[in-house]
Amino acid sequence: MEQPNIFDYATSELSQDAFICYLLAFGLDKYKKSYPREFKIAHLFLEKCGIPANEEILEIRKQYLNIDVLAITSSHLLIVEDKTGTKEHSNQIVKYVKALKNSALSSGRKIKVCYLKTLDYVRPYETVDKEVLPQCDCCSLRRKDMLDLLKTNPENNLIFESFYSRLDSIEKRIKNCDNAEIRTWCKEKWFDYLSSALIGHEFNIDWVNNARGGFYACYFDWVNCGNGENYKQIEISFEDGVTSEVKLCFKFASDNKEITLNSKSLIKDLQKAVVIKGYKAAYRMGRTTTYAYKKAKDIKDVQDFINNAS
Repeated sequence: MEQPNIFDYATSELSQDAFICYLLAFGLDKYKKSYPREFKIAHLFLEKCGIPANEEILEIRKQYLNIDVLAITSSHLLIVEDKTGTKEHSNQIVKYVKALKNSALSSGRKIKVCYLKTLDYVRPYETVDKEVLPQCDCCSLRRKDMLDLLKTNPENNLIFESFYSRLDSIEKRIKNCDNAEIRTWCKEKWFDYLSSALIGHEFNIDWVNNARGGFYACYFDWVNCGNGENYKQIEISFEDGVTSEVKLCFKFASDNKEITLNSKSLIKDLQKAVVIKGYKAAYRMGRTTTYAYKKAKDIKDVQDFINNAS
């Protein structure tokens, strides 16, 4: 019989931190005989992070030097920087690595970093995280990596099973959107789609609060233009967990409002170029200005906006 899943309620990064600590704790030698399958999974996690699977796990620490999870092994210190709906910021991991290097724990040990993100989108580690984290021996694990790790779920371990089930339900939710209209898409489907559709583009996705409840903004294709930047933005609003509106916007941004005010002629030319392609003219002056937009009816509108409109 289907049971409630604790991770449907415990969705914060702190809850995921606790699970990773729990998983890695089974890698301690004292659990090798009594929990052999859990022990193996803990050491396979090490292997995914570039640490030999046969290395001894000595201790697990949570929030040591503000590090989400720290696994101390015989030869390594493994930092697990755990993210759900947020991103790395303020050079967090670089700071953690420097702090560890100055601690007594680092004596004779190499430092490894696992950047773990299981829920919202993240751009590929190879193209972005490596630039953010240049001083770190860093790998990145995603939702599918954790599903692969936990697919040999130990029998009767409800916590392992529940975490797997939670991540698997997200994958199924994405799959269920594959042949559906975009107005029925969940946010995870958008993250999955945009991460694939925008390969080769520089892009970012952020949540934007506003009086109507907010939206996810995916912005990309920045081009220096006059004294500002011209770029595209996809705005995705949700209601009751499904898409309510998808707005395709052309934007002009500058360091201050005066630059925008002095760029009216340039913005007008940019506007004309896309209005003839079916976009509506808009003009709201500010540091950032939407000069043209349209509401997407289907995924073809979104694809055309990404690939063709300029």
